[in-house]
Amino acid sequence: MEAALRLSAAAPQALIGAVAVGAVLCHEVPWRIAGVRVGDIGLKQCVRTCGAVLYRCAPEVLGFSMVLLLAVLLRLRGDTEVMTDPASQQVWEQIKAEWPILMGADTLLNLQAMLRLLVLLFIAIRAEASGRSPLTGMASVLLLAGAVARGMLNSRTDAYRLEGPLSLGGDLPAFCELAGIPFLAGLALGRLRRVPIRAAAAVSAATWFASHHWLNLARDASVDRLFVQAHVLELFASFAYAAKACTLMVGCGTCEDDEPEHGGCTLVEMPDRRGSTFVGFMHILMTLQQALSAYYFLTAFEPHPSLVGGGRPFCMLIWCNLLQLGAYILAAAIFIGGCVDLPAQAPPRQIDEERHTGTDLVDESPELTATMISDSTTAAISDTLHGSMVNSSSP
Repeated sequence: MEAALRLSAAAPQALIGAVAVGAVLCHEVPWRIAGVRVGDIGLKQCVRTCGAVLYRCAPEVLGFSMVLLLAVLLRLRGDTEVMTDPASQQVWEQIKAEWPILMGADTLLNLQAMLRLLVLLFIAIRAEASGRSPLTGMASVLLLAGAVARGMLNSRTDAYRLEGPLSLGGDLPAFCELAGIPFLAGLALGRLRRVPIRAAAAVSAATWFASHHWLNLARDASVDRLFVQAHVLELFASFAYAAKACTLMVGCGTCEDDEPEHGGCTLVEMPDRRGSTFVGFMHILMTLQQALSAYYFLTAFEPHPSLVGGGRPFCMLIWCNLLQLGAYILAAAIFIGGCVDLPAQAPPRQIDEERHTGTDLVDESPELTATMISDSTTAAISDTLHGSMVNSSSP
């Protein structure tokens, strides 16, 4: 518990460190993977790229704008919470005073649930247009298990229901999590059919690991364990997501997650394999939604001994969300590094080959070389004979 308190007190330093690590990754990963320096990208190229993203991802941008508009409208509606307990009302007033703009830190998690559903919705819509995405395979299996754990938690207790103007009494985030289960099930179905034992082992390992840490909000260990289990399953899913993103960007043709009709681990069709703007937009949304959760557990969810049921749940929640954010930042940086394409000079080896084109031509065409030599010899002999005749005829 003391470790969790110290970690929560160091939240600003942790946020600064996370930003610094993200900046280093965004600068170094494109250079290490694609040989591209971020500083070499000009302003015009950035503007053209942003314009292309807005044009190619118009439905996604529109959906994202609609989600933000809905969030703003719900926030402008004001406080609708009705507390019958005076103590709870006093705590709620204190929370609103600490978060005057968002009207409670739970607004961050409410927005996260809405963004997750938006990502799943557009993955389903763009299934044929965008090809494979890092959210397939083991990542979708683990996210499905986490969503099921959250659904069971919401059905068995109200202690973990979110509050605030965006929650609509806790029903809106619960609906978003429940509505995302069919989409995740569709993404995870292929993986479950191919390697059911491996998928079951991954889910079981994450569940067993999380079962040693739980809070004490519902006063029931079997129910409280579901909350930490959902976060640990999502942590494992973020690791699988980052690994799948690396595999897709290197273009491995032997990945077991790919169907025969896709012809290997590719994001889209071969001519545009590294230029899928939709997948890049998905990386941005996944990173954004996880940043909301990481900020919440670093600043709003304060550790207290009375809230601990067993183990170190606060440490688990903080580190799970921070590591998830790092995994999504890494996946986005790898994708950006693989997509950036700058004009470059021909490598030295190619220049040397172009310089020795004539030599290669002589080596590869002996008949042509012999013809050229014989023609030059005949011309020299003719010039010699002509010169001799001129000299002999002169007095």
